[in-house]
Amino acid sequence: MAHAWTYDTAASFWTRSRQNPEGVWDAWVSAEVYLLDHRPRTPAEAAQILAVLIDQGGDRRSDGRDVEALARVRRYLSQLARHETDQATPTRAVA
Repeated sequence: MAHAWTYDTAASFWTRSRQNPEGVWDAWVSAEVYLLDHRPRTPAEAAQILAVLIDQGGDRRSDGRDVEALARVRRYLSQLARHETDQATPTRAVA
């Protein structure tokens, strides 16, 4: 059965089911794939994607979604760091 996930529904389902996904395996895998394919927009979303990656225990996915997800989280954190640096840099008054 295909699921029409949103970020919130996939994250909530994955978190609730992660301790015992056997009874809902297909839906759990579908939620996990959705989360791994998601581009984070907030620190909380980046943390959720990292939780999915860590929960895999270092096992590499054959479809490469884990590597791609990690690259997206890394890009997001780099952009966030640049933004924070830009915000902290005082602007000079033009004379």
